[in-house]
Amino acid sequence: HKIDQLAEISDLTKMDCSSSENVDNIIDSGDMLRLITNELIKILMLDDDDENKDKIVNDLLEHGRQSLTNYEEDIIPEIYKEQINSNDSELIKSLKKYFQLKWEKQYGLSNEWFISFLKQYKNKKHPDLYEYVLTRTAEHGNKYMKNYPILSIVLQLLFEDIDDKCLKEKCVFDDLWFSITNDGLKSITKYSDYIIAEIMNEQINKKQPGLFQALREFYRQDLFQLFKQSDITDNQNLYDLVLDNIAEHGWINGIKTIQDKITPKRYKILLENIDLFLKRRRGNSNLNLSCLLDFTRNQIYHS
Repeated sequence: HKIDQLAEISDLTKMDCSSSENVDNIIDSGDMLRLITNELIKILMLDDDDENKDKIVNDLLEHGRQSLTNYEEDIIPEIYKEQINSNDSELIKSLKKYFQLKWEKQYGLSNEWFISFLKQYKNKKHPDLYEYVLTRTAEHGNKYMKNYPILSIVLQLLFEDIDDKCLKEKCVFDDLWFSITNDGLKSITKYSDYIIAEIMNEQINKKQPGLFQALREFYRQDLFQLFKQSDITDNQNLYDLVLDNIAEHGWINGIKTIQDKITPKRYKILLENIDLFLKRRRGNSNLNLSCLLDFTRNQIYHS
């Protein structure tokens, strides 16, 4: 069986997370996933008779190591304690390998800038922070990924003072997400306590455009749909023009860029569609309103 042969040849837990390129040269993404799955089963000593085997593995790949607490009775106690508590366990190493490959291969497949951004942090700018965010993801899976993982990863790397404790006990990351996905790049100044000033200025001035690129991709599909609903054609590169401005200034201010480039009738329809879209988005948001109120009070207090 191919996966068993691969598992014998290459034990994932012995492989350095920085050398994923070497692995990818040997096997494709599908084989890699099967290899990691096989490795998780091996680490936890699950066998074919375990009725929850597939569920355990799927949960680990989706929700990280903390999901194992739901299956304590399915794991041999000695193995469970070792794998759930150690910061250097085989389980956490395998999950880090999986999520790193997911970042690079799934999310970065059509976003070369994202690969460059990750490599910059991983190899040069802040390797310790890269490792910290990767470990957090291996621990909690998609818990902090929101509905667009690329943007979440970029924010977690840039705002280094939004640490694990802050994520668990405060609402700052939720507030940041709500602001930046409504009001664009410029809104990060409200969260200057959590980011190095030099890095913030680089992002705002787009000298290091990682966050701007992530926001462009975040806004892209919704903007395209709104243009389509409003029967606006992409003349004079309107789409790219407004996408750049919305990524920088948010929906309300960014859309003003094209007011004089389409008919008043179409512009009014577009504004109405954006208003409906934002109302639906706010209605579907998981943002804790008490958090938002607390943040607003703090902003008023410090202003």
